[in-house]
Amino acid sequence: MHATLTVISAVTLLTAIPAVADTVRTPDCQRDLAVANALIDKIAARENQFVKGDLTRNCALLRQNLVDMVKAREPMDRCITGHDHGENIGQIDASIGDIRAVLAEKCGK
Repeated sequence: MHATLTVISAVTLLTAIPAVADTVRTPDCQRDLAVANALIDKIAARENQFVKGDLTRNCALLRQNLVDMVKAREPMDRCITGHDHGENIGQIDASIGDIRAVLAEKCGK
């Protein structure tokens, strides 16, 4: 699952997004970005749970990563602004696409 490492690396880059990005400074956005950041942190924390050759485990982890990444995307799309928005949402979309590709290729979904 070499592609899994690519996905994990991309997720690692996302972990600092809300801290460095220009954001909409409303209570809703601040709360929602905190939740989104927690989801991204969960994805990054799963990195050490992948086991070479354990397709069942790795596919389950990737499915959960996809769910969390999709949930994190909406508030980031809504609450990150300026140049940071395009870069960060582009990276999230690429990561979602990578996860879906690995699931389709390796996990039959």
